[in-house]
Amino acid sequence: MPQSTETIDELRARLAGLTGPARVEPLSSLAQKLFHRVTTTPLESPSARADLDEAIRCTDEVYGHHRDGDPQRPQVAALLGFMLSLREMQVRSGDDRSRAVALMEEALAHGKFAASYLSVLRVLLAMLLVAGMQDRLMGMVSLSPIDMMAGRRAPAAVPDLGRAEQLLRTVGETPGVSTDVADMADLMLQMCDLMKTMLGLGTRPMDLSSMQGLFTRLATLQRRFNAGGAGVFGWMRTALEPGAGILDVPRAEVPVVIIEEDTAGHVDAPREQVAVAAPPQPTQSDLLRSLVELLSLERNGHSAWDTAARLLLPDSEAPDVETVDTAIALAGEVLESDDPDLSDEDTALAHFVYATALCLRHRADPTEDGADCEFGAQALLSAVRALPADHPDQPVVLRSLGAFLVPQRPLAGLDALAAGFTGRLDALLATGNLPEDRRAELHALRCACRAAFAASELRKAVAALPADYPWPVSLKAAAQLLD
Repeated sequence: MPQSTETIDELRARLAGLTGPARVEPLSSLAQKLFHRVTTTPLESPSARADLDEAIRCTDEVYGHHRDGDPQRPQVAALLGFMLSLREMQVRSGDDRSRAVALMEEALAHGKFAASYLSVLRVLLAMLLVAGMQDRLMGMVSLSPIDMMAGRRAPAAVPDLGRAEQLLRTVGETPGVSTDVADMADLMLQMCDLMKTMLGLGTRPMDLSSMQGLFTRLATLQRRFNAGGAGVFGWMRTALEPGAGILDVPRAEVPVVIIEEDTAGHVDAPREQVAVAAPPQPTQSDLLRSLVELLSLERNGHSAWDTAARLLLPDSEAPDVETVDTAIALAGEVLESDDPDLSDEDTALAHFVYATALCLRHRADPTEDGADCEFGAQALLSAVRALPADHPDQPVVLRSLGAFLVPQRPLAGLDALAAGFTGRLDALLATGNLPEDRRAELHALRCACRAAFAASELRKAVAALPADYPWPVSLKAAAQLLD
């Protein structure tokens, strides 16, 4: 969790009046808040890219204030290299790769980190090194397929590939590494072996079936990351425990920057290192309570469910943007936990508030591409599934689905969720315990879900029509109308 209570705009305003080392502490807090916001937004969105760019600039300036030998410099280098590698994996321009590699090598050589963080750094560094071989492989397109298969290539030394293998083997030999990271390291090792074969450095000819099997495993692992909310951001959240990097250091523990002076013969007096006890970390129940209090969800005699649903109304007064972003980050923290103390109702409430905050962020940004609404609808379905079927606020949650249907393309993104919503709506409507106006609302939403599901099935059916079917035009037109 961010240690500073200042908002992003407040930190920017404070930085405007500061120069030199005095900027380190607010820069670190600003970078932390920006990066937390990046982790709650689809990385391909313009807002996430802008936040990542600014977080990189802030961390780069912090890095510049630490000279060689400063004990905090490797930690800042690690984080800066990590963020540069994220941007490189997104843009793939090659502009950030060499600097990210140098920074992570510096961090590994001089820093002291938790094993989980080290394993992530090593795998990411290996990924960058392997990506650097792309130009070598692209230069092989002039070879004939026969030469490729037979291994008739001009081998040359590839130290980056050797370094990548060394890093990945270290990850595999390190106890306590998470299964996701260990599996990725194992697959990357196989990728290195494949690349050596393609470059003429292997001991056996290329095996296309093995290549296909490797890519299949890689795709399976990626799907597992996406389904479990892991991926690179998941690794980062797991690895950055308190004290692992500069952005998680409380303000009272921000390192003193050592500044070079021109005075000849000046020697810095040794500083006594005072151990500072780590503050107690909030439980997931504490975080959920903070989330409810942040949005004032329990007020005027209304339940948190009812108040959150009222925020979705078109004419409601929404919280400010900074509060919404903080709510998204808080809800994400709650949902990433396996805390056994959270009841099904608490878990459902966290999903519902997360969905609500995503919808509010979409409403506040007219240029947003609709991704927040789609992610919000997914969170809403998770809330419905976690909430007990007989919970009195089940109708409130299901009725809120209408807030996530974008008028321009109301069924976009709903086809994959339609079956889940339809089942819950059918069960609720079958109870017969609803007032007529609420029944009419839920029935209309059920029809929309069925239309989205039917549209998805129709598109698949039209795509599978045989070439000699004589009347495809009408079916294609119908599929376009439902798109």
